[in-house]
This record gives sequence, structure tokens and C-alpha cells, in this order.
Amino acid sequence: MSDFLTQSDHFIQSLVKVRNKSEKTARSYRSDLDIYYEWARRSNIDPLQVQYRQLRRFLAEQSAAQYARSTIARRLACLRSFFAFLQQEGVISSNPALLLQAPKLEKSLPNTLNEAEIDQILDAHDCSTAQGLRDSALLELLYASGGRVSEIAGLTLPDIKLDQGIALLRGKGGKDRYVPLHQLAIDKLRNYLATARPQLHILARSSTAATTDAVFLSTRGNALSDDAIRRIVSQSALRAGINRPVTPHSFRHSFATDLLNNGADLRSIQELLGHSNLSTTQIYTHLSSKRLRAVHQQAHPRT
Repeated sequence: MSDFLTQSDHFIQSLVKVRNKSEKTARSYRSDLDIYYEWARRSNIDPLQVQYRQLRRFLAEQSAAQYARSTIARRLACLRSFFAFLQQEGVISSNPALLLQAPKLEKSLPNTLNEAEIDQILDAHDCSTAQGLRDSALLELLYASGGRVSEIAGLTLPDIKLDQGIALLRGKGGKDRYVPLHQLAIDKLRNYLATARPQLHILARSSTAATTDAVFLSTRGNALSDDAIRRIVSQSALRAGINRPVTPHSFRHSFATDLLNNGADLRSIQELLGHSNLSTTQIYTHLSSKRLRAVHQQAHPRT
């Protein structure tokens, strides 16, 4: 069993250092491997020499325990990658997880906001305060860039180039990209950086916070975390009178859908979102009924 722990440590390290996976992905895979290890220990199975049918039993037990299909699919993906790593390292001769079928995932459409709801949320801040200016600039940037919450939280001052109207977003797997910003977002960011951020920076209570170059700061002068940004988005939506879950990803989905509805092509949206595969971006075509209706009316000979 100790050999498994050693090999799993090497695998997790390779995810980050060799394959450029995020720390979040590494933590998820570590958790999945821990769960697999505990199952193998209880079942008196060598976790490094497991057989195909035994892995099928592991997945069946996961399903019986009513884990979500997406969770089971991720754990299978983790095991496939882990055993592929072991095979490459010469620890095992073949990958026992290679032929296992992942559970079919239900396709759900992204949670988007319409233009009126976006306007309500973006206008729901008291910009006479430093916190209100920060939140207004933050949400405007979310909608202007389509960035992931981790990308927005990770922004530093050198990443924002207001004179050029662009921001550098540091995506998954070390895939960085520049995204253009519209003028309203530029103006709000410039106002926040000139007035509100210095006020928040004065409140820094540690040497780390005092030297941070994070764009968005908390009321204690620290860099805003992913969770803090999620809370700001949720609270802003409630303040705007929207009584359903709203997350930073809702802004990302709305960004993509609105671009598609207004004539942008999928390839451009793919680049702006930082998607590796076009198939990931194609889900937004299901939300673009407005554009499809307009195209149909213009092109169909009977309309």
C-alpha cells in the first residue's frame, strides 16, 4: 500500500510540473485517488495491480452510493490518467481502466442572464464607497472579458493594460490570452485603480498584503479570493432583485451567448473564452435562438 502512496505522489507532482494542470485539478485528483485507495484497502485489493473487473466494481459501488455521474466520470478520468502514468513509468504493463465506459452525462444548458438582468446587477452598487467602486469594476470586467473567476482573482496590475484596452488572463494549464475590454469597463477600472484600490491597500494588515499587486483587494487589503468574488456576485444579484443563483460563471456564459447572438463566430468566442476545443464552445449555439431566428428569416425563401 505504501508503494501506492509513493506513486500517487509522483503522479500528482507530474500533473502540475509536467502537464501544467492547475492546483485545483491536482487537489481533485488527489481526493479521487484517496477515495480509490480506501476502497482498495477495504476490499483487500492491491491498488497498483487492480484488474479491469475490480475497477468496474469500484465504479458500480460509486454509483450505488449515489455519487453524481459527473463525479464518477471525473474519478474514472483520474484513474485512467494515473494508470497511464504508471504504465509510462514501467510500474505496470497495461492500463486496467482504459476500456471502462464513463457514465453518460446529462447535458445541461448554462445558466445565463438576459441583458436587463446584467444591467440591473451592474447598476446595483454604491459607487461613493471604495467597496462599491471595486465591485462595480469587478463585475463589469467579468462581463466584458468572459473570464473565469480564477482568472479574474489572479489578475495583477501589470496584466491590465488600460491604454491598450486589453487584459491578460492566465488560463488553465498555463494557457494565457489577451482579451479586449470595452470602454465602459476601461473607465470603471481606471476609476477603481485611481481611487478605490489605494484606499483598500492602506488597510493591509500583513506584510504579504502590503506588497500584493493583485488588481482586486478585499476590505483588509488582501487579494480577493475566488470565493470572495463568488460572494460579491451573489450579493450583487440579490441586491438587484434577482432571486435565483447567479455566479461568476453566469457572467461568462452570458458574455459568450450575447456575442453569439450579436453575430460573433464560434472560433472567435472560443479564443476569447480560452477553450481548448471548439466542441466546448458549441453549447452556446443552443442558446442563440435569437440569432438563428434572424438568420432563418433573412435566408429562407418563404419568409
